[in-house]
Amino acid sequence: MSDPKVFDILVVGGGMVGSALALGLSRQGWRVALVEGSERKTLLEAPAVAASVEDFEPRVSAISVASQRLLEALGVWDVIVAGRHCPYQTMTVWDGDGTGRIQFEAAELQARSLGTIIENRHIVRGLFSALADSDVEVIDGVKVTGWWQNHGQRGIELEDGATLGADLVVAADGAHSRLRQWVGLPTREWDYDQQAIVCTVKTSQNHRFTAWQRFSPTGPLAFLPLLTESGDEHFCSIVWSQDTDEARRLMALDDQAFASELERAIERELGVVESVSHRYAFPLRQRHAKDYIAAGFALVGDAAHTIHPLAGQGANLGYGDVRAMLDELARARKAGLSASNDLVLARYQRRRKGENLAMMAAMEGFKQLFARDELPLRWLRNTGMRWLNQLGPVKNRVAAEAMGLDL
Repeated sequence: MSDPKVFDILVVGGGMVGSALALGLSRQGWRVALVEGSERKTLLEAPAVAASVEDFEPRVSAISVASQRLLEALGVWDVIVAGRHCPYQTMTVWDGDGTGRIQFEAAELQARSLGTIIENRHIVRGLFSALADSDVEVIDGVKVTGWWQNHGQRGIELEDGATLGADLVVAADGAHSRLRQWVGLPTREWDYDQQAIVCTVKTSQNHRFTAWQRFSPTGPLAFLPLLTESGDEHFCSIVWSQDTDEARRLMALDDQAFASELERAIERELGVVESVSHRYAFPLRQRHAKDYIAAGFALVGDAAHTIHPLAGQGANLGYGDVRAMLDELARARKAGLSASNDLVLARYQRRRKGENLAMMAAMEGFKQLFARDELPLRWLRNTGMRWLNQLGPVKNRVAAEAMGLDL
């Protein structure tokens, strides 16, 4: 193996989480490299102006106020929202098999919005625009083929034969992280036996800047509001999580039949579904690394944890990891400690593991509660939703926790 090029910190994976972390670490003065398999020119391409359902990316994120503050601190939020985005002021959740309904309002929290729906590519594009003006060495268009450790040093091998070393290597390479596997960090995981169907739809009624979510025994359906550059409010991104057999049936339908199923499932809250983009379906699996750290190594984002999409918290949990790691490494640098210091990494894990597990447990509880059809449970959940909806302070506290606000 040739002598590696060595950095303080090496971030592998240039998605929404990895690119934000690399940018933040560079601003602290660390020598940082970011490795991304896609070519940066592709990530920086401006998307077409939206005129139809096919012009939106099906992958979107509901960025919380706390995640927005992180992106603002990195100096990229204004760049991101210069493109397509849709703040939402209301969230309406209800039980499709009962009478329980709860509604969250930004106005009740003295907030401008509950969050912002943004296509993932717009977030990545904004971050890579900032990386171009930073000291981060971006190594793009090349795949990672191996992991090495040698006498306290560590790093990665690339498909072009190059080797990179670092005091700390951070894996942000997604749910199927090869680095996590090579380092030997085991996971606890289980299959939900569900698939998430995602696409973009246009409806006859506008979305009223509201995120809609209806629960059913076979899985939740979310309509997330989108906004075109011209201000058209008739587009939504959908995430429809269904038991695998039902998801396959829905995917086999033609567009008109699928649109009819959507109208029925959302109880025509947005009128007629006029058009549907190409649909994608992916299996749902919960995954959590037993440890987020090893010697000179750490996991962030989906490499550490994946969660059911019913609450749209995946990206926000990843940005929570970024905030914690930036905090701990800023403290380390101020104290003259190395980025790989065991106590520094342990503090990062302690801050994030409990919070992520709590969110994952809560989402699993919600999923199981709404999947059960016994009459006592249906009564309990519907009564609970109506009760919570009437208790303004308690309801607002729940919303504030999800948004990362202090009340």
